[in-house]
Amino acid sequence: MQLVNEKRGMLEHAPLKKMNNKLLRSIDECLLTIKVFERDVKMEFSPQNIPKVSRGTQRRTRIVNFSKRSAKRLKFLIRNSENLWKAFVTLTYPADFPCDGRKTKKHLNAFLQYLRRKDIKFTWVLEFQSRGAPHYHIIVSDFIHKNELSQVWYRIVGSQDGKHLKAGTGIEAIKSKGHLFGYLSNYIKKLDQKTPPEEFENVGRFWGASRNLLTFEMFQQVNHFYKLSRMIKLIRLWYKAHLRQFGIKWRWRGQGFTALDGTNYIKQLKELRI
Repeated sequence: MQLVNEKRGMLEHAPLKKMNNKLLRSIDECLLTIKVFERDVKMEFSPQNIPKVSRGTQRRTRIVNFSKRSAKRLKFLIRNSENLWKAFVTLTYPADFPCDGRKTKKHLNAFLQYLRRKDIKFTWVLEFQSRGAPHYHIIVSDFIHKNELSQVWYRIVGSQDGKHLKAGTGIEAIKSKGHLFGYLSNYIKKLDQKTPPEEFENVGRFWGASRNLLTFEMFQQVNHFYKLSRMIKLIRLWYKAHLRQFGIKWRWRGQGFTALDGTNYIKQLKELRI
């Protein structure tokens, strides 16, 4: 058995299908995968003798709302790239706005291409105003002059509205990590603004980000489930105590889990060679 250590980049990780605990325990060999991100640690058990399903046979379902699972992935992405972000950008529409998600996404993609040409990383999220108009919040890795920002979005939308040129965009510096996560929490809490109006069609994705935002260090080992579960016992005990500080009860169910703020603890174990 050999321990494999790799460093990789990623946008978001598609979670492995949860396996029944009894099934995992009955399998002779499992693959333990530990991914150490900037703040959090992901641990996954994967049976070795069960063939993987090709992604080509899986169809993506139509997106109709902002799900809790999607919000969880967004939180994970921002948490583990927190040192990258410099400013919040807001993009809105004039009085005459499109009610088709395909059209608004074309506008958004044109703006994202502008960011890519400037080598600016981004994470965007979609909301709907009380008047039913879509608008985008974008977290960016570098500053953009307000006049340039306004001109670019005004030209992409083609509104021909002078008021929209002046007030159709906004940019605000991120003052601290608390400012960043407060903004993110407020976005996720406003679920009423994630529900598309009845007349809005083809809503599509509610958020997206630049490719390869996240980097992680990966460790893998193949062994029997019991031996692998003993290997991560210290991490499980630490995580249980860590959550207890916040009044959260956590019980490991014999499957993979994400240890929030577990990276520093993993580094300590590595230094001690445990």
